[in-house]
Amino acid sequence: MDLNEIVAKIEKVYPGEAQALTEYQTTFGETLGKVSTLEKDLKTAAEKRDQLKTTIREATGLEDITADGLKAVLAKDGDAEEKIGVFKKEIDQLKGKLGKSASAVDEVSRKYEEKIFGLQMDRAANMLGAPDEVHSPHAYQVILSELSTGAEFGEDGSIGYKNPDGTTMYGDNGKELTLQGRYEQLKGDDTFSYLFKEQFKTGGGKAPGASGPQADAGGAQLRRSKMSEEDKVNYITKYTLPAYSALPY
Repeated sequence: MDLNEIVAKIEKVYPGEAQALTEYQTTFGETLGKVSTLEKDLKTAAEKRDQLKTTIREATGLEDITADGLKAVLAKDGDAEEKIGVFKKEIDQLKGKLGKSASAVDEVSRKYEEKIFGLQMDRAANMLGAPDEVHSPHAYQVILSELSTGAEFGEDGSIGYKNPDGTTMYGDNGKELTLQGRYEQLKGDDTFSYLFKEQFKTGGGKAPGASGPQADAGGAQLRRSKMSEEDKVNYITKYTLPAYSALPY
């Protein structure tokens, strides 16, 4: 799937992100044009290098241009030293152009990957309901940034987390940390819980008196929108209304 198809798919749901991605596509094309120019310069430099090698071979009689061979020629012919200096200068220029081309390509690739990663994490955070569970757009950006830190996408599209040293991060349950698990950590963390609306806080970030299980017997996250009327009544009867209100919608 090319970039145009990606933009078309997300444009209706995320028009702002689609516009940003379109603008980035333009920048991407301009940068590739610059890379193309550098490649042409590189080709010209390579041709000059080959011409210089031919000149050196004709002037010195050397078939294979090696350091030892050139030193032997320098001992006999002082003019050869100037030719060798020109040759070294051409080689240095060639290396410089090659380095610029590689850097330009790497920079374009890095920015493109960062943009796609950001859009993927934003989509994942929206699926969790984060925009509706925090106090403001600014609060959402803070939570999104925390969710993105250390996050990595698996081949199956799942999200896991890595420490700065590359080791796998684990949740309180001893299992590999997931996006849902990291989100719940933020809700219960005093450092970030203030960003969430009161009914969505959990653990240490939750208001006193609002206590109850956050998952069913099978370990699935309890959500008020997914509970039957009977389950809601039973939950409130057993754990109180504040505890029910604290469940995510």
